[in-house]
Amino acid sequence: MRRFQQVPDWSPGYINVCPHHMDIMIECTACGAMRTFDRNILPNELKHALIVEIEKRLRCSCGVKAAKLRFGHFVDDQKASFEAPGPTDD
Repeated sequence: MRRFQQVPDWSPGYINVCPHHMDIMIECTACGAMRTFDRNILPNELKHALIVEIEKRLRCSCGVKAAKLRFGHFVDDQKASFEAPGPTDD
């Protein structure tokens, strides 16, 4: 199962300087709902906008305009187990 790992206390300021390998989630601070954000659907006038300007325009399905953009990446919950190489008998 994949989960979103947020980069703590990071905001690129402007959406156009956010690296494209970075995943973006929208979180409603009113109801707690989260969903992915597709920067490619932004209208042309918002392609170089401040993050706070974009957040002001986002409305949750609960009807409230209280969204925050979260930046990070998705990780698998299954942790890979790595074994350190043991001593060799040479």
